[in-house]
Amino acid sequence: MHQRSGWADKFRNFLRHMYVERQIYIRSHGHVQFISLSPLTQTVFATIAFVFLSWIAFSSVNVVFKEQIIAAKDRRYVKMQSAYEERMAQLQSAYDELNGQLVITEERFLATTRQLEDKHKQLSALMSQRQTAGSQLDTMRRRYAATLRGQGNAESSSNTVLMRVDEASEGADIVPTSERPQKAAELDRFFIEATDDGAVFDIAGLAGAESNQNGTVSQIDTRLSRLDTAQQGLINNVEEITDRRVRELKSIIAMTKVIDPDDLLKRGSKARDDAQGGPFISLADADALAGGDDETAFQRQLFRVSQNLKKMADLEDSIARMPLAEPLVSYRKTSSYGARRDPFNGRMAFHSGEDMAASYGALIFAPGAGTVSYAGWKGGYGRVIEIDHGNGFRTRYGHLGKIDVKAGQKIAFREVIGKVGSSGRSSGPHLHYEVWFDGIVRNPSKFIEAGHYVFAKQG
Repeated sequence: MHQRSGWADKFRNFLRHMYVERQIYIRSHGHVQFISLSPLTQTVFATIAFVFLSWIAFSSVNVVFKEQIIAAKDRRYVKMQSAYEERMAQLQSAYDELNGQLVITEERFLATTRQLEDKHKQLSALMSQRQTAGSQLDTMRRRYAATLRGQGNAESSSNTVLMRVDEASEGADIVPTSERPQKAAELDRFFIEATDDGAVFDIAGLAGAESNQNGTVSQIDTRLSRLDTAQQGLINNVEEITDRRVRELKSIIAMTKVIDPDDLLKRGSKARDDAQGGPFISLADADALAGGDDETAFQRQLFRVSQNLKKMADLEDSIARMPLAEPLVSYRKTSSYGARRDPFNGRMAFHSGEDMAASYGALIFAPGAGTVSYAGWKGGYGRVIEIDHGNGFRTRYGHLGKIDVKAGQKIAFREVIGKVGSSGRSSGPHLHYEVWFDGIVRNPSKFIEAGHYVFAKQG
């Protein structure tokens, strides 16, 4: 505050010293006159003079340096125009690059979607092949359940070992061929979704969008990658399940202890006399045709799964031809296969079948489809029926009370063929049941036990 007052005092002293009151004398016609100039008047005149001289100096400089100023302005304008044109060129280049990337991305997206569509068609055909493969055993299970619970409850019974692939995601551990199959849990269904939230993208609209293109393209790539992963997971899961299913089917056939599953497959293949053909294409050529390593890997895996499904269908067809079902719904086993004491003379003898005690008139069902090779009376068997099931399998039913079929007749699975009786060398109403393979009588209990795993009920 004191410093500000000191500067003001110094300024006032400077004005009083420079602009003291002055007088201008004017002499005219012998007279003398004077004009008094106060300090304020002098200050005003000095200010006007300073402003006037400054304007004259500014004007003079503009006149003298006009051309230089105009040239400087022109250079500055040219520089600004050049910078503007360079910026526009950069923007055009960036736009062209972005548009090129968008075209490349769209082409890559379309190529990816075509690949995914092709894989989807192949997977759909694969699942259709699976449904066709298991249809025969599914029908047999329903018929078997119908004989146990009646036609109304047939659909509630299904197999716990021979799972459906389209109802499977996890199941029982893989069963070695040398061991009995384990019952498997019901499995989840497979689903493939293109997006997590079900959104549908308009590619043409995306191509013309101006905001957040990179984010949208990245999102599409992510979802396409998820779809590809889902398809790969599906084929991996189907391959795992079909591998396990083939092992289970083989283990069921092995339980009968009459033939190796692979030998049975060969026998069934010869019986069907499959017709095949086509040009020979090596795996190397097939790789080139497939269009790359990734596609080749998928094609190879698809081929393996397809072969497994074919093998699975052949195994199921072979099992469908085997007499695995029980011929009676309700019975009591009174005599097993093998050595036993004869019920009439008490001496040791070989029993060629299994005796199943049941009430008179109990229905006898065919344990497998086939053709009646004999129907009539045969010595100690009494009234007897013999059925040829193909692939070397035959069954015999003795001591019947009534025969409902005739020789040469085609018999469906679980069709009624006769009724329990006590004809022939019999001590009471029962069914004498025999299973033959390649002309040798076998143990029926092994077939019935294997059939329990094929026709086991749930719930």
